[in-house]
Amino acid sequence: MLKFDPGREDAFWADIERLPGYPRGEEIRLRRMLFAEDAVHRLPEVLRSVEALEQDPLQVVMDGVPMRRGLEDLKPLVQSILQASGWAVEAIIVEPDASGHVHTDLEQIGRVQARLVPGCAVVAVGSGTITDIAKHACHQFEQAAGESIPFVAYQTANSVSAYTSNMAPIFVRGVKRTQPSRYPDALVCDLETLRDAPFTMTAAGVGDLLAAGVSFADWYLAFRLGMDDSYTPLAETLMGSLGEDMLDLAPAVRRMDLEAMGTLARWIALAGLAMSLAHATTPLSGFEHVVSHVLDMQADSTGRSLATHGAQVALASALASSAYAILLGEFDPSTIDPARCFPDDATMHRRILTAFSAIDPTGQAAEECWSDYSHKLQAWRAHRDEIRRQWAAWPELRAALQARAWPASRLWAILRAVGLPQNFGALTPPVHTSEARYAFLNANLIRRRFTLGDLLQFSGWDTEALWEQATCEMRGEL
Repeated sequence: MLKFDPGREDAFWADIERLPGYPRGEEIRLRRMLFAEDAVHRLPEVLRSVEALEQDPLQVVMDGVPMRRGLEDLKPLVQSILQASGWAVEAIIVEPDASGHVHTDLEQIGRVQARLVPGCAVVAVGSGTITDIAKHACHQFEQAAGESIPFVAYQTANSVSAYTSNMAPIFVRGVKRTQPSRYPDALVCDLETLRDAPFTMTAAGVGDLLAAGVSFADWYLAFRLGMDDSYTPLAETLMGSLGEDMLDLAPAVRRMDLEAMGTLARWIALAGLAMSLAHATTPLSGFEHVVSHVLDMQADSTGRSLATHGAQVALASALASSAYAILLGEFDPSTIDPARCFPDDATMHRRILTAFSAIDPTGQAAEECWSDYSHKLQAWRAHRDEIRRQWAAWPELRAALQARAWPASRLWAILRAVGLPQNFGALTPPVHTSEARYAFLNANLIRRRFTLGDLLQFSGWDTEALWEQATCEMRGEL
């Protein structure tokens, strides 16, 4: 299915280095990506290939959640394999915070960083959260110590793209912010481990990939309006025919077929690389992700568990795809009111303070949102001439966006085939319709990235009416 297979290692890198948009001359530390049956037993080989030596300290970062691999307990198995190969393993167990959950925040990262020593190597065994915590702890240690340490990511589920990313989403003042981090030196995907992961996590990995149905259109829209000059075709080229192929792969993924686990792991690895090589999450994180982030903010503000990220993203992607179809079918730039199209700082600052007061009465979260959003607002006003030129060329721009935004019917078909939740109330834990509506209406206010939500707001679209239209299929009305 994949035109570019990260499992081909050196051949893969040679292929993609020739593609338009590849950051030539940039050092990419991630050279080894292993997708194989029984790969867990090759961990010692992989560690040696990235210059981790048996006589050096080896820190294995995990949480306390038991994981199964067949009849065995995965985490003790990993430690025993490494110990049998001569490593003196020191386990770093990441403990939940007061909410009972492990979050990627600076406190957790700092605790892991404090356990690292010069000359050590690190293996992360766990979810995307554990991987991000370990990754960023290594990054901060290297920045402070001025020396590199080998870091290997052992992927325990096909859940998120963190495993091949050189960025880390970190909670800052209650808001997720993506920080520059580092690549792992190697990725190990043991297919039996992926097969035996909870199905909900595998389905969530598919859901996270479905962001491509919206994010490529968002990125291109921001580029054409002068709001993002980072656009290149590289990410779209790497992800190729993901939409069609994922629909074909979905039944095998639902069966947790071993070969399908390897294919899905490769797609997820490509997604992480597509974002890293663009130096931004933008290629696979658009309006659908900010909707999911606002859902997380609402849950976090009340101490509730977060719904699985990928399942939220899948629903938000289907919702945003429906919204895109409506916008592209009905948008008429000649009807835009210029006075409303370019609001001033005071107006939008008040709106953000009002919007997020329900989540955080202290105003701290709102001010964090404003600190990032204000850059977007300034750029929007600064590019008004370019924006007007693009309105004049709207038929051509609309065609380009239609080519990038997947049909909502395809997204809903994949959700059904994989077994992902079909509405927000079916998430675990459930998300109330009022919370989803709030996220849809306010998602564009949390960060500087320009997405569909910003075009809707600045053009004066009735977003409450759009919510009703876009959720018809979710409510079973179509």
